[in-house]
Formats: sequence, C-alpha cells, structure tokens
Amino acid sequence: MDKGILLYCFDTELTSYQKIANRCVKQIEKYLKMPITIITDQNTFEAWPNRPTCDYNIIEIDRANTKLGKPWYNVERFKAFEHSPYKVTAVLDVDYFCYSDKILKLMESNEDFLVHDRAHDVTYRQSMKYDRESMINLVWATVLIFKRTQKVKNIFDTVGHVKKNYQHYCNLYRISYKNYRNDYAFAIALNQVNGFTHTEFIKDSIATVPTDVKILNVDDEGILIRNGESTVLLNGQDLHVLNKEVANV
Repeated sequence: MDKGILLYCFDTELTSYQKIANRCVKQIEKYLKMPITIITDQNTFEAWPNRPTCDYNIIEIDRANTKLGKPWYNVERFKAFEHSPYKVTAVLDVDYFCYSDKILKLMESNEDFLVHDRAHDVTYRQSMKYDRESMINLVWATVLIFKRTQKVKNIFDTVGHVKKNYQHYCNLYRISYKNYRNDYAFAIALNQVNGFTHTEFIKDSIATVPTDVKILNVDDEGILIRNGESTVLLNGQDLHVLNKEVANV
C-alpha cells in the first residue's frame, strides 16, 4: 500500500487507550480518509468492545516502563519501520486528534523523515521547552512521517539501539529524565544518523491540550475545553490531548 496511518494502542491499568483510539480513528477517517493499521497487544485487543474497522497487528510489549510514576506502555515505536505495511507512513499518538488534512499534506513532502521539534500549550500558560534538561533538544515523537528508505531504516535501528542502552545515552547527553522517552530517543537517533547536521522538521508546532485542562466535549469538529473561568472551543487544527480523561467524555 502506498500511504497509511500507524497507531500504537496499549491499555494500562489506569487508562483505556482503546477508547481514545476509537476517537482518533474517527477523526482520521473524516479528515484523512486513509487506511489505518493499529499495533496492539492481546489483552487490549480482547478487551476492546467496539474495535474500529482497521488492520490489526498483535504483538508482545514491554511493560516495564513508567511515565510520571504511572504505567506507560509506549516503547514499541522504534519498530514502526518494521510494523508499517505502507510506503509512506504517518505514526500518530492515539491522543492526537485530526481536525484538518495537515497530515495528508505532510505525507506528500519530498523529505523521507519528518518530526516536530516544537509544541505549545493551547492555553499559553505552560512552557513546553525542555532545553535545560539535556544537552540535546528533544523532538516530539507524537507524529512521525517516514518513507521506506535506507536512511530511515538507519534512524529506526538507531532508536532501537538507544532504547537498549538508554541509561548510557542519558549520561552521554546529560538527560535528566531517566525513564525511557521516545522524544529523546528519536532526538538522539537523528543526532547520530545525521552526523550532527541539519534535520528537517515539521514547520509548525503541535497544539497541545495540557493535563489539567478540563475536557467538556469532543466531537468530529473540535474540542470544548475549560481553563479556569474560560471556556474555549478548539477547532480547525490538529490537537494533542494530554488529559486522558478524554477517554470518558
């Protein structure tokens, strides 16, 4: 297949990512109209009552990682080159909701690998820069767009190597966040593969809904949020929703 979307979906004891994935798929179908492959594990697949019509690849996963002290099963992304059946692939977090055809346009780029190097809080309260926590600026692995080239394979192979030796690379790059993080792993891989030269990034910044923002409503046109006394409808732009309560809205 020429182009398609790859999603990783693994339930934890605290979050039903399958519910979030269902919303994500609905948005992809509306705005991108592309085939979707979902990488999941057996437990999530069997517990998924209303699975969308997609292709599924059931794998064994690493359950050792945590994020902010909570279970976080999202360390399989380094295998996306292997998992994808497409010539051009967009890997999206399942909590990244499309409200535009932006991803479709990015997949038409001449670049063989694209990732964001910037994200911003839609409420403009929080800084989303982490340059003081490492010698290397992280990238945002929320969205990865790649073609099946040798260079891209080298990038993913290097991410796999970084994952196996993550503490070493944390020490090498003075990364203060010691739990495995895709954002740093891909940043390190790009730094290594590109030989410390320029990497082409996605031009815009990821619009991010922070964890403490209340999600009032989600539909296929946008997301209604409340921040303090302010109620805001976000539409017309893709959104990365960090508040996992979106699964229950």
